[in-house]
Amino acid sequence: MQKSIKYIVAFFFVILAALVIYSSFSNMKNYYIKPTGGAVEIWQGRFAPMSQKLLVTLPGAQAPQSIKEVYSKEEVFPLIFNYYVNRADALLDIPGMPDFDGIKFYLNKAISFGTTDDLRKKAYARLNSIDMMILQYKADVAASKETIDGFKTALEYLNKAALLDLNDSQNKLIKQKIESIKTKIAESIAGPKIPPTAPPVE
Repeated sequence: MQKSIKYIVAFFFVILAALVIYSSFSNMKNYYIKPTGGAVEIWQGRFAPMSQKLLVTLPGAQAPQSIKEVYSKEEVFPLIFNYYVNRADALLDIPGMPDFDGIKFYLNKAISFGTTDDLRKKAYARLNSIDMMILQYKADVAASKETIDGFKTALEYLNKAALLDLNDSQNKLIKQKIESIKTKIAESIAGPKIPPTAPPVE
């Protein structure tokens, strides 16, 4: 009789443990949106029933007008992705020299929350555009020295830019700049053209 009771109790604890583990795994798939003063917090369920952890804070973000009790990853991650992409765009729109490091920081953060290939490709395309702009700027600075070494350095930067995954118009622009620099290198090596001397007038 006592053995039967022990088996029943053990079975009960096994079932209870299984339910706790199942609910813990299920809780990890739950996400919560919590508006705070001037920011939106995204919380994720922990591996423990009803427990939560702060996933990310989005300063300046606008929370949905109607907030649900629980969200899925597919609902929350695109919101975070778009937030970081918009922050990168905002830095790019600031007058003067863009904060390339800050832009790349936000785009890399966005990629980590891209739930689909299309979203990740969107962020990678922007990263490639930023890298192209940086390399193009460095090439322009090097070429402005108007020396053979400067032109060669500019060509190195432009060749690196040509290896990026760019769109057709960007590829065309880089190729045009490469050909322009090659022409300047050739002209610099050839030296200035000396006009022929006119024969003396008798």
